[in-house]
Amino acid sequence: MVIPEDRATVETNFRNTLNGKSRIFEMRVRSQAGKLLYLSTNINPMFERGEVVGCVGIARDVTQRKKLEQEITELKNFNESIVQSIGSGLITLDLERKITSFNLAAEEALGWRASEVIGRYFDELFPAVEVDQMLSEPESDEAGSPLLHREMELTRKDSKRIHIGFTLTPRRDNRNRRVGMIISFRDISQIKQMQAEVLRMDRLASLGVLASGIAHEIRNPLAGIKTVAQTLEEDFDPNDGKREYVARIIRQVNRMDELLRTLFSYARPKSPMRQSCQLQEIVNEVKGLMHQRFDKGNIQFEEVYADDLPLIYVDFHQIQQVFLNLFLNALDAMPNGGRLALTARPLASAALRADGRGANLPAPPQGLYSEVRISDTGEGIPKENLQAIFDPFFTTKPQGSGLGLSIVYRIMEEHHGDIRVESAVGEGTTFSLLLPTA
Repeated sequence: MVIPEDRATVETNFRNTLNGKSRIFEMRVRSQAGKLLYLSTNINPMFERGEVVGCVGIARDVTQRKKLEQEITELKNFNESIVQSIGSGLITLDLERKITSFNLAAEEALGWRASEVIGRYFDELFPAVEVDQMLSEPESDEAGSPLLHREMELTRKDSKRIHIGFTLTPRRDNRNRRVGMIISFRDISQIKQMQAEVLRMDRLASLGVLASGIAHEIRNPLAGIKTVAQTLEEDFDPNDGKREYVARIIRQVNRMDELLRTLFSYARPKSPMRQSCQLQEIVNEVKGLMHQRFDKGNIQFEEVYADDLPLIYVDFHQIQQVFLNLFLNALDAMPNGGRLALTARPLASAALRADGRGANLPAPPQGLYSEVRISDTGEGIPKENLQAIFDPFFTTKPQGSGLGLSIVYRIMEEHHGDIRVESAVGEGTTFSLLLPTA
């Protein structure tokens, strides 16, 4: 009757009983109809004159109970698999704010392991202001209904802050009593960054149209002013002190004209005429233009190229402008001299594309890129300015136009490349470029 898998267990328990020990165990048997039954068995030794002469046992059918236990276990495993596989982070708390569950998506988003946090108070993981904001009663909308979907910034284990969209739901038992809370959330940092980038690009497009119109309207009167000033300059005697005033007018007009050319370059960028180029050739052209500035400014320029660096597929002159602008910025950041280093290496694919200020965007198309890093030992960029350095007209230089890095950023976008920046005040700045290869 006992199924083969359980016979060894049954025999062991009977031997122990014959040795004078009572045993309680479960076994599976086949009924006459072939049905599998679970029996909870209790057998006890029978003694006569101090010796075991037999045993007596009672067996109770627990098939239904075992079936219910299996169904509960399967249901629990099924629910657990669903919780662990969903894309949203899920955290459950009891009434004391202790964490009772923490799924895989929550681990990935927040950097904590479930084994590290289960049983700990929620307040131990996050700053008090964030805990209060997340666990507070939701505000109501105009119709008076509570806002189920809310957004906030949350601090990860590694101290990085992410944007999340979340819902807070009461957790209730089968008697409808509140026994805790369920927090469901998603990391929406990338969505927030892309929204900000779209707004920024709309703003830049509007500024470009405005700048183009203003530049066109101003350029014609400037040409007239310059012509009249040059005529006046010729009418004055060479020793006449008034010639200096006219010369100043002409210099300022030239400065305005240069600024307008920069505005046109930003507002109406030319489509890149791509061709296969050697990166070293572009850099050599820029070095020739900057050689005297390097010597005069006591700048030590270093360059290192990987042996297997591929050709890049770019507009030679536009990328030359990119390097020229970045080199000029580096020189301005090192008024007392310093070191400017350029390193280049091939990079298969791009891990994460940034919006130029450290915010991650979708990666560029899969492929091979040349990564160029330009590092200086200058003053560095304050953290609060990093978010604005690629915005048009943002500058900290007394005579700066604030368009150099904006043009660099736009050129890199036109090339389907990438530019990002890292900087620390007092340590220097590094610009990283991803250039498409041939």
